[in-house]
Amino acid sequence: MNILLAFKAEPDLAMLAEKDWLSAAQGSLDTSITRPCLGEDEAAAAEILLRQAEDLNLTALSIGRERADSFLRQFKALGFQRAMRLEPDGELTFSPAAVAALLAAWQQQHSYSLMVTGSRSVEGNSGQTGFYLAERLGWPCFTQVYDFTLDVERQQVCLKQRYGARKRSLTVRLPAVLMIESGGDYCLRTPGLRQKLAVKASDVEVLPVKAQGDEEAVSPLVGLKYAQRQRGGLIIQGSDAREKARSLYLDWLRERMQS
Repeated sequence: MNILLAFKAEPDLAMLAEKDWLSAAQGSLDTSITRPCLGEDEAAAAEILLRQAEDLNLTALSIGRERADSFLRQFKALGFQRAMRLEPDGELTFSPAAVAALLAAWQQQHSYSLMVTGSRSVEGNSGQTGFYLAERLGWPCFTQVYDFTLDVERQQVCLKQRYGARKRSLTVRLPAVLMIESGGDYCLRTPGLRQKLAVKASDVEVLPVKAQGDEEAVSPLVGLKYAQRQRGGLIIQGSDAREKARSLYLDWLRERMQS
């Protein structure tokens, strides 16, 4: 059974300094200097796949620049048979339809029985790529999936899905698209030193591709705004600690304690 895990290497925007965010207001933010991160949903999906039966042909695929290569080598070391990166001719950060078009074209060339993605990304957070992909392929799409088990002989997947405030189990005939939503139940294993040394840079296959679909659907980045998370505060003045404590009680705490 051929299975594709599609993931995205996301920039860790928390590492950016305030001056970088000031330049981002004009759309000139350079995220290439940040540490790449793997989304929790994709990490959980990879761990679930690695726990399945051994007769699976697993492929990890990312669309973007070389920041994803470290994760592709990690997947290769953990047991994925193939690690692929499609390098488009343009920026597809905020264009889920264009990303889905590339994934659909790749599926038509390689015939996967199951395609697994994350639910949302840190950058776009739209949660649309899986739905666009399923629509192009004519496959059923299941979101809010937090666990699944594959039945290779029957060509089925038994999945567990959050359904509003409840949970339910479904048995679905393949092919299908699963959008994983991590609930903290799975943590991606770490490859050992021998596994890492066995993987070479050439094991990551890089293929230049041309973005497909409607070019008008690609939304360029025009600016970002930093969300201030600083707490308000007030410095209590006084000649010594006793006077400061008294001012704190009289001006702030006494009224709250009485109410």
